[in-house]
Amino acid sequence: MTDRGAPPTVSVIVPCLNEEQNIALLIDHLDPILQKAEIEAEILIVDDCSDDYTFREAYRLESRFPNVRALHKGLPRGIGNAIRFGIDNARGQVGVVAMGDLVDPVETIPAMVEAIVESGAQLCLVSRYLHEGDAGSIPGSYRFYQACFRMALRLAVGIDIRDSTYAFRAFDLTFVRSLCLKGGGFEISPEMTVRSFYAGARIMQLPGSQGRRIRGESKFAFSRQGWGYAWTLALGGALRLEATRRGSLRPLASIEQTALSR
Repeated sequence: MTDRGAPPTVSVIVPCLNEEQNIALLIDHLDPILQKAEIEAEILIVDDCSDDYTFREAYRLESRFPNVRALHKGLPRGIGNAIRFGIDNARGQVGVVAMGDLVDPVETIPAMVEAIVESGAQLCLVSRYLHEGDAGSIPGSYRFYQACFRMALRLAVGIDIRDSTYAFRAFDLTFVRSLCLKGGGFEISPEMTVRSFYAGARIMQLPGSQGRRIRGESKFAFSRQGWGYAWTLALGGALRLEATRRGSLRPLASIEQTALSR
């Protein structure tokens, strides 16, 4: 927990669109984890112009928890826009993105923060494909499209990460701000990965298992995200060509795996 006036070490950014039913449960689960790990953190609940009472619930949580800040962003909607809004308003050294739908393994956050603060990584990804069984809760159609995107990312961009699209991640806030992220939708996650890779970042991976949404509806659909992911591949291809021209192309093995979370 942190005082509202003191800069925290960690800023947990929670983008929310119509998560009125879930957000209080998330904070009730997340806050004890941060306290037990003695992490000085703020929790930024970013309401993405919800149609329900998400912002009202966030405001109530702000009155209950001194480390919670309720933020309302304007239009246009989009998880990428909400994450970038959270990054702009974060006061910490480390940023963590966690969804408001209770599916992310937030108990992994202390290990993610350790990877940034203690191990010197600029980006720490959580992968649901490092350990057998961790991807069991992901629908088969999602796993298929993720496998296709991984292959395209390897061939076109030169990066081999099995779970580059998973939004749950930690990063050095100063470094990520320097990347000047543009994505407005779910493509912001692979964009952050691609830009970090070609900016020479130290990237680490932790294993993690995603849960299942119990309340509300998922806002993700591959049919609506295709153009965003195609744009990310084009961006990565351009960065790869530029790195090749400069003679600074990184090997595929530049992504480190760590067992800190186990």
